[in-house]
Amino acid sequence: MKPNCISRRLGVLACAMLVVALTVLAGCGQGATGSSSDASQGSQSAASSTTASGESASSEADNVSSSADLKKAQAEGPYASGLHHATLTVKGYDPIRIELDADAAPASVANFCALANDGYYDGKTFYRFATGFCMQGGTAGNSPSGSDSSLSPIVGEFSQNGYDNALADDFKRGTVAMARTTDPDSATSTFFVTLDSSEMIGLSLNGQYAAFGTIDKAGMDIVDKIVDDHLEFVSDPNMGTISDEANQAVITSIKVND
Repeated sequence: MKPNCISRRLGVLACAMLVVALTVLAGCGQGATGSSSDASQGSQSAASSTTASGESASSEADNVSSSADLKKAQAEGPYASGLHHATLTVKGYDPIRIELDADAAPASVANFCALANDGYYDGKTFYRFATGFCMQGGTAGNSPSGSDSSLSPIVGEFSQNGYDNALADDFKRGTVAMARTTDPDSATSTFFVTLDSSEMIGLSLNGQYAAFGTIDKAGMDIVDKIVDDHLEFVSDPNMGTISDEANQAVITSIKVND
């Protein structure tokens, strides 16, 4: 999914269509209703996911808080500040190291680590592989329609929701972020990994989703392999989703290392 905006005009049109397509299926985080949606539909019109409705990023200027109003989310515990690391293992592949930046997104990191330490992600899947845009998963039910009403949603740590998160202001290849519904404070467990750095990805995600970690080149080489191996099973090319759970990529575990 390496979107290429040939001209500013075409790029804006493409991105506008992309944002319209941000109607979340399910995957990166779940909202208060317990449904899951896709948190970022880029490039092929795939860009969103978290809870059961459909994530769509609101990009209206009047929703963007001024820098003077930006604040930090309040979070507690050992993972609410500083840098931490987690190891994501997908069945059949080498482990992937994620650097977690709690100084940028304390609530998101604390929530992710709590779920990982509880074994919540073990056995969940990545169900969405949007070429050049994102790999997404981590929702109960192991499918785009999965939901988990037992989880409490967390605050959306990004500028359009009034929160200071530099990592979320500049999405690049290997950025890890929470998916959500149209409600900015609806993310629960679903997360996504961006597969490219591009103007289209930036326009679709910057300041609109809670980025909380990064994956280095070695880890992204593994992510690329996972994506390539699962593209043949994609049942919805527009969203990049795999409806047959048997063909989704299984998360063996996510272990917080420090």
